[in-house]
Amino acid sequence: MLSICLLLALTMTAEAQMRMPRRNHRAPILVYNPMGEFRFHVIGDLGITDFGAIFRHEIPYHFSVGGMAEYQVGHATSIGVGAEFYSSYGEHTPLFRNMQETYIHTVPIYASLKFSLPDVPVSPFIEGRIGYSIPAGYVTCNDPDGEHHYISTGLYTGGGIGLKIYRVYLSCGVSVIDVFDRDLGINGGRMDIIRDFYARLSIAF
Repeated sequence: MLSICLLLALTMTAEAQMRMPRRNHRAPILVYNPMGEFRFHVIGDLGITDFGAIFRHEIPYHFSVGGMAEYQVGHATSIGVGAEFYSSYGEHTPLFRNMQETYIHTVPIYASLKFSLPDVPVSPFIEGRIGYSIPAGYVTCNDPDGEHHYISTGLYTGGGIGLKIYRVYLSCGVSVIDVFDRDLGINGGRMDIIRDFYARLSIAF
């Protein structure tokens, strides 16, 4: 009788185990570049040569702050549009050589393209930007030819390589903005560029 009861109990236990749903013990795969995701970036960068100026309590040579709206087109590709306030100080072009207090302010508006490894939380990436910069004031300079008013406007390009850590983007790159004499115009012959090498931080929300 005891043997029959034991056999019945074992049979019922086996049937209950067979009816229980099997659990998949594999960890879920987290997608960090989901297609169709919309992100907003808060951006700040500083000229690479300016980090020493911060510790010496000097005015930085160049900095930029702004934002960008970005859309994930594919798992590895995203596009965006953004705008930044760009400020540069010092003799950063031959036009301003031997001149003091040469501040340049401008607002680049641009489109961006970014490539990164898909579906991983930490990955390298490459990005490029192209757009147009709108002047935010002008610089008055004096040289042997007289007084000149320089503005920073025209074609804006930039790009770099970096590392994405979840939603934090760290990168190094270069940006280029046109500078010309406001009084003589674009075709006046007094043109140059501001080329800045920067370290950039972008946080996505």
